[in-house]
Amino acid sequence: MKSLFYKLLAKLMGRNIDNTPTSVILDQMTEKRPLPVGMTEFDIWSDRVISGTGLPATPESQKFALAQMLINLKPTEDHECDAYFIKALRKSAINQIAVAKMEQIRDEAKARLKAEEEEAAQLNAAATPVVTTADVVSINGSKA
Repeated sequence: MKSLFYKLLAKLMGRNIDNTPTSVILDQMTEKRPLPVGMTEFDIWSDRVISGTGLPATPESQKFALAQMLINLKPTEDHECDAYFIKALRKSAINQIAVAKMEQIRDEAKARLKAEEEEAAQLNAAATPVVTTADVVSINGSKA
């Protein structure tokens, strides 16, 4: 009965109040809703989705990602639950961190390999004797 009250209140107000039970919010997140078709609708929808992600990224970058996700939906998809986009944004952030870590590891390996190659070249140069024309002795024992 209590959750029904909060669901009705959210429908009437267009938003949840501070003490809305988590179960009501979870039900709302999994409910398929129409996707935005106007700029104001997009802002309201994206703000709602972004509030559920808990990501430290800027709202602009998250809205950009959400817009890209909308573009990539199939033409028959005009309703989707917020949880889909929340999970997709979080997965996008996970992928971004994974790529950054892979690049960091690759760059560190390249730097280490370059340092090893430079060290080997220096050792090779030090081990190779330098022969000058003054050191060349002719067959009969006189210097060339």
